[in-house]
Amino acid sequence: MANSDPPLLSVRELTVTFDAFTAVDRVSFDLHEGQTLAVVGESGSGKSVTALSIMRLVELGTRGRITGGEILFRLPDGAVIDLIQQSESVMRDMRGNNISMIFQEPLTSLNPVYTVGNQVAEAVMLHQGLDRAEAMDRALEVFELVRIPEARQRLGEYPHQLSGGMRQRVMIAMALSCDPTVLIADEPTTALDVTIQAQILGLMRELQNETNAAVIIITHDMGVVAEVADDVVVMNQSRVVEQGSVYDIFERPAEPYTRALLASVPQLGSMAGRDEPARFDLVGEA
Repeated sequence: MANSDPPLLSVRELTVTFDAFTAVDRVSFDLHEGQTLAVVGESGSGKSVTALSIMRLVELGTRGRITGGEILFRLPDGAVIDLIQQSESVMRDMRGNNISMIFQEPLTSLNPVYTVGNQVAEAVMLHQGLDRAEAMDRALEVFELVRIPEARQRLGEYPHQLSGGMRQRVMIAMALSCDPTVLIADEPTTALDVTIQAQILGLMRELQNETNAAVIIITHDMGVVAEVADDVVVMNQSRVVEQGSVYDIFERPAEPYTRALLASVPQLGSMAGRDEPARFDLVGEA
């Protein structure tokens, strides 16, 4: 999707290593206001490490190190800063307020001993400086924003009392509670059945239209990409192998790896007339 406006986020030649292993190798892409960018690839391709690096979380509790590149973020006042060069205290303020992340499995991301309302309110108190009553009002507001039914009652419930789809809505509510301009969703529908997955993807589209946030979706599911993305970055073995509009990627994929990803999506009727399962062609085979 062509966009003449300056990007909200520019990743330039990002390189991340774990000791001698390079997990992300000179990755570059731009993200614009209101855009949905899908970063796709198989497990181990480096897409989640890229997302964690944008949040500067890859360095916390792991042996990951950002060893090269820039992550340029445009602040609301128009100033551009390199996130890699910022102190941890600055990044703590940035996380939630400017850039938020929805993690892959909400049951492990939510604290089981606190109500979901308190967990969202805590994030609001930390980042927005509101008192508890004001923070709970904001939690109720974002619960209603993400279409949680009986939202006031849900504030007092614990994660185990909610379904998988409802927990994911709580995670989305928490991510949106401080009005970030960039939202990163790491495999947001992997643990959900297809019906709830469709609801969550539809919800994310609606919320993006309402808030105009820029969204990065990390996924290996090309069906999700086709459903929500404007532009696509394809990663393989820590590098970007192809990027372009979602139309170009699906209609005119240039790289064998991209074509293999698209071919891996099952299509109804594709096995008609066959008596035995068909094998997948591997990338690099003659």
